[in-house]
Amino acid sequence: MDRIEEIVNQINDRAEIAIVLGSGFGGALPALRNVHEVTYTSVGIKYNHVEGHARKFVFGDFKDKRIVVFNRLHYYESGSLDNIRLLYKIIAKLGVKTILMSTAVGAVNKELKPTDLVLIHDHINLTGQNPLIGETPIRFIDLKNVYDAKLLNYAEEIGLKHNLNLKKGVHCQLTGPTYETPSEIRMLRTLGVDTVSMSPVLDVIMAYSLNMKIFLIAGVTNNACDVDGEPITHEEVLKNGGIMSSKLKVLFEEIILKL
Repeated sequence: MDRIEEIVNQINDRAEIAIVLGSGFGGALPALRNVHEVTYTSVGIKYNHVEGHARKFVFGDFKDKRIVVFNRLHYYESGSLDNIRLLYKIIAKLGVKTILMSTAVGAVNKELKPTDLVLIHDHINLTGQNPLIGETPIRFIDLKNVYDAKLLNYAEEIGLKHNLNLKKGVHCQLTGPTYETPSEIRMLRTLGVDTVSMSPVLDVIMAYSLNMKIFLIAGVTNNACDVDGEPITHEEVLKNGGIMSSKLKVLFEEIILKL
């Protein structure tokens, strides 16, 4: 028995839908019944602590669906992709077919403001990394349709119904843990980027390679560093994440009802 099977057996639960919560988005957790929590530590997943990330699997029933909610493990925590690979291989073994992701982001597009929600329809990977590098056998994955069109359509319908004022955009991941310089932001703007963060493009690639349908929504927690003179802080990210959580909760719950 390999390590992934051992962990999945220890978890002793299954789910068909997964939700990934970004920094400060804990309040977006859907109203679940029959809740079962499994900490990463209890199944031997090692990680560095990051404020705003609980680091556990939360299983529960929402209507007639069994879902699992969890926090991501970032590349900047270790400089290794091993935990990203491990986490999504576990999720796949749990039976997840659809994954709804959120991420806290900075606004590159000057039209975006803090607490805006942005539906991501494409991305640019500027991490210089890819979780599929070194896999055996090597797999060549087409990312043309990585963000599921049907899930995006559902989100747009729900956004109009609840007046969520959802935007659309292209997301870029850099490695972090530093925020971007003003020159880097101007470069990203030139490239057509709307939002930027230290996640979740590497997560998206890994999950999509495991045949999951991907939905990603970005919550703008701060202006880009060349827009105002205030330094960006993790506390600001968490505060604005909390403000957006109620909207995200509505969105996630109604998407699940359509699946």
